[in-house]
Amino acid sequence: MKRYFFLALFVALILLAVPATVLADNGPHGSGYTNTTDACAGCHRAHTAVAAELLKQNENALCSTCHNGSGAQTNVTDGQWMGTPASRGLKGGGFVNAWMDTDVNGTSSLTPVTSWHTNDGSSATDWGAGAINPSPNPGDTIQLACGSCHDPHGKAGTGDAATFRILKPNPRQSGAASVEIADEATKVYYVNSATNDYFGQAYPAGVTLGNWCALCHDRYMNTDGVGTTSGDSIFAYRHNTNRPDGTSPGPTYCLACHVAHGTSAAMGSNSQGVPWPGGGAGQTQTNRSSLLRVDSRGVCQRCHQK
Repeated sequence: MKRYFFLALFVALILLAVPATVLADNGPHGSGYTNTTDACAGCHRAHTAVAAELLKQNENALCSTCHNGSGAQTNVTDGQWMGTPASRGLKGGGFVNAWMDTDVNGTSSLTPVTSWHTNDGSSATDWGAGAINPSPNPGDTIQLACGSCHDPHGKAGTGDAATFRILKPNPRQSGAASVEIADEATKVYYVNSATNDYFGQAYPAGVTLGNWCALCHDRYMNTDGVGTTSGDSIFAYRHNTNRPDGTSPGPTYCLACHVAHGTSAAMGSNSQGVPWPGGGAGQTQTNRSSLLRVDSRGVCQRCHQK
């Protein structure tokens, strides 16, 4: 009997020494995979992939096959929540259209975006990238795709911990130290306002998204008062962005004023005329909306009420 016991123990140790099957988890794309899953083939090809990470399509096109309203409840193409309650805008806005009440008149509509984070791999300026800079360089030129910020399989945190919105602790191309944001217990992807008024829509307390945004937009991060110069030739006097969440007396973190994906906010003549950081062409275009939640520079009035 003792001989059989040691044989069973030996077999158990051998099994423990064999690497376990790596299963995606936590992310919306990775729960419930089995040892004979067919799910991997929905996105990957082992030998005939056409894009990096063995993807069967380029990254943006692949994500859009579900996140365009035809599959996932989070339609990031149009910035719309496809579940219940209906006709709600996603907190991040949209990449092509956005469901927003940017003029705060109590009604909302699906409107083409006026500014957005690029997600198709094309080149764009990473405004405010890098350390405080005495030279007139507004930022780096980078290429972004969905996977630059998000880990589609989830468990991107320390020890395979879940992260908020499956965000990578270190976005691709940031070159900065990691900021790991813990996942929220109850996920709410849409704004609370039935009219899709985005202003005042706070993220959960403790979700330090401002610090995460600053991994790329380093020179926007400011813990001093607005009367203190940073020494930067472009981003000299800056709004305080140190409050990590939407708690009183008022939110001053990045996403109190901006959306992450794209906005349909319209710009008035003064707001259109705001020059690009460091100058350059395009200073009168509507894409000076700068991912803002409210038309023109209405976010200023919503807080300061001058």
